Amino acid sequence: MNRINRIGRFLSYLVFQNIAGLIGLGLIRVLFGERGWFPNPAVQDIINPVLKYFLPLLFAYTGGRMIGSHRGGVIASFVMIGMIAGNTTDYSMLMPAMLVGPLTGWIIARTDRWLMDRIPVGLELLCYNVAAGLIGVVLCLFCYAEVAHWFVFGMQGIHGAAKLVLESNYLPWVALAVEPGKVMFLNNVMNHGIFEPLGIQQTKEFGQSVFFLLETNPGPGAGLLLAYYMLLKNKPRDNARSSLLIHFVGGIHEVYFPYALMRPLVIVPLIAGGLAGNGVFVLLHAGLVATPSPGSFIALMLMAPKGMHLPVLGGVLASAAVSFAGCYLVLSWKGGPAFDDPAALATVHHLSEKSSEDEVSLKEESQRKTIRKIYFACDAGMGSSAMGAALLRKKIKQAGLPVEVSNCSVDGIPADADLVISQAMLTARAQEAAPRPEHLSMVSFVDAAFYDSLIDRLRSEELQGSANEPESDESVALFTPDHVLIGAQADDKWEAIRQVGGLLVRLGLVRDDYIDRMIERERVLSTFIGNGVALPHGVGAADPGILKPGVVIAQYPDGVTFDEGNKAYLLIAVVGGEKQMGLVSRIAFMIENPDTVQALVRAGSPLEMHRRVSAFLREPASETNE
Repeated sequence: MNRINRIGRFLSYLVFQNIAGLIGLGLIRVLFGERGWFPNPAVQDIINPVLKYFLPLLFAYTGGRMIGSHRGGVIASFVMIGMIAGNTTDYSMLMPAMLVGPLTGWIIARTDRWLMDRIPVGLELLCYNVAAGLIGVVLCLFCYAEVAHWFVFGMQGIHGAAKLVLESNYLPWVALAVEPGKVMFLNNVMNHGIFEPLGIQQTKEFGQSVFFLLETNPGPGAGLLLAYYMLLKNKPRDNARSSLLIHFVGGIHEVYFPYALMRPLVIVPLIAGGLAGNGVFVLLHAGLVATPSPGSFIALMLMAPKGMHLPVLGGVLASAAVSFAGCYLVLSWKGGPAFDDPAALATVHHLSEKSSEDEVSLKEESQRKTIRKIYFACDAGMGSSAMGAALLRKKIKQAGLPVEVSNCSVDGIPADADLVISQAMLTARAQEAAPRPEHLSMVSFVDAAFYDSLIDRLRSEELQGSANEPESDESVALFTPDHVLIGAQADDKWEAIRQVGGLLVRLGLVRDDYIDRMIERERVLSTFIGNGVALPHGVGAADPGILKPGVVIAQYPDGVTFDEGNKAYLLIAVVGGEKQMGLVSRIAFMIENPDTVQALVRAGSPLEMHRRVSAFLREPASETNE
């Protein structure tokens, strides 16, 4: 099973990197093909060269490059020319390209490794390229003379069997294998390894193919998620709704697999839904002109030729209705799915750190590595993991944390990972592939509680780390957590300025009369400088009311109106005598970035505000005035 999964992941990488080319071909067919909206024989002449040359060479190059780098991709394309020239039929060369490309890349990579210690210094470029060229010639001739013939023979058998299945009306029964296979993360193997090549060949003959609909149909999964949505309550219900939208509209089918595995019996209604949808597709002669990848309902509609939208829609709705009815009955049995919500279980078992705090020693907590790079890992590294990474990346940006988030395949986790997040079924594989980083499991990639808990943890670790960082005596004196007002409120700017001035007085930075000069300065000209920030100050840097340098920041989450409707959410008062120009320069550099300002406005504690601002006070901007 694991080997099959690896094949599926590799095929997914290969196909997804070139999916734009397949979509382009599909759109040409939909718009200008024989059954398109605007039939144009001249434009149709583009289709055959794309199918015969462009796509096979593109896939061969990609497969060769993935294993044998650029030179492996180039030689794989060269070898593929031999395959194309040796094919005297109209069979698509896409499937052999997906085999020839990786195999050629592997041969080039092994040859390079063998030559590495045997090449005289200075002859590396010559030897590597000559060896690759010789290998390319041998493989190209061999494919031209032998492999192409045997491939055509094999494809004739495969398409003959597929034709028999179509004519016998047994095609709907493939749902018996497709639906359980999808839930076991074999969807990529089935779609890109089986149905896609068959569909491309059938499309050349009939202008469309039902094979493109068998695995990509979002109906069964949508029925399951809708049943969960109807039966769950509160936050789990919201998670199910988000998963439904992501699955049906976004085309990321992996989001419903964990929901199915929570109640394995729902596999039966999922199969029934697949059977119903496939039956409608066959009955109404539905088909698409290209692979709708990702399997979104929108993609299905885009790839449906003229006159096929209602048959495709009918099959999707039929499968969704049957799946929903069956899943609703299964989930309602024995008390409903209240304790089976994947998102809830993910939070309880994998991020409920409060329940395990007593079991974790202070020593272990202090030795925990600071997290700077997080990877979401899924089966192929391009579907649900990309979605999870995007969600977390947005939340981390809002929190202003210095953490980078990316996504990858569960078997291709980069070495620089500090934390890896994967679905519960894949965590063991992720740990085997990358034992060094910390691993977290989650069942639903749309679980908001999971992300909130993780953000709280990252924020806590960041604050703890900043508290342990040594600071210069100057920066400690200029700005401490006591110099911060969090969540302040004021009816107008005059009250806000007095609040800031009062803090300056309490800290011993200025005398009482300095507040009057701050008010006087504000009456002359507004100190609102934009970006939601105001810099209230006196009438001069040499004001006798200034006792010592310092910086005070007041945060107003609801904002304070200054002039012409402009609202300030941060009031920053800088006093410093001779040092004032340098401090103002550093503060100005800090508030140039709107994201930095927003992070300060959202800061939840004086300690967090102190950490963020101190970084700028310790490191003057390049334009700082001395």
